[in-house]
Amino acid sequence: MEFKVVVWDFDGVIFDSMHLKCMGYKRLFGDIDPQAWQAFEVYHYASGGVSRGEKIDHFYRHILGTPLESSQIEELVLEFGQIIAKELFSKSHLNTEVMGFIQAHYQHYPFHVASAALHTELQSLCSYLGITPYFKSIAGSPPAKVKVLARLIEAYRYTPKEMVLIGDSQNDYTSARSNGIAFLGYNNPALKALKGLGSGYIESFQDFNLQDCGRYFVNQ
Repeated sequence: MEFKVVVWDFDGVIFDSMHLKCMGYKRLFGDIDPQAWQAFEVYHYASGGVSRGEKIDHFYRHILGTPLESSQIEELVLEFGQIIAKELFSKSHLNTEVMGFIQAHYQHYPFHVASAALHTELQSLCSYLGITPYFKSIAGSPPAKVKVLARLIEAYRYTPKEMVLIGDSQNDYTSARSNGIAFLGYNNPALKALKGLGSGYIESFQDFNLQDCGRYFVNQ
């Protein structure tokens, strides 16, 4: 089994800022009930690949039971971006193992980034990190990741069965499979339990080989 196109999730695979964003949400929400915060914290770490707008909406709608208007959510999304901006822009958050693989192979395979991070922020961050040249495209939200992938397929006229998405969340898996793209989990042992065709798991990129991926799809 060989894939011709690789789509990379960003946060949790290429870049690790989940903890920074968690603290950013805590500052954004302010003085809230500890149980409500605990519920959101669990949701945040279990919901990689979900946009910050969706997470903010979830907090107010499903945890506090006080839904916000879309305009209010947009304002909070902007405020959240301002909260985390200074700490987010740091090369120390790059995953050196993953970046080593990308740097070694980007000239031989089309690599793309599909992320739930805010698109404009993602573009700026990748430029700051100096990693933009390694990817044919870098796309964030909005829209949701499932639509980002659909647009990618359409724009480049890719054949989904020749593509694989490498991600760290259930949402990454769902978005990939909804588009007929194979999925390889990484950096989240819970993804090993995924069942069904087209899903597998990578423990390490040290011996990962895109020309022989069959052995990674343990649930086939």
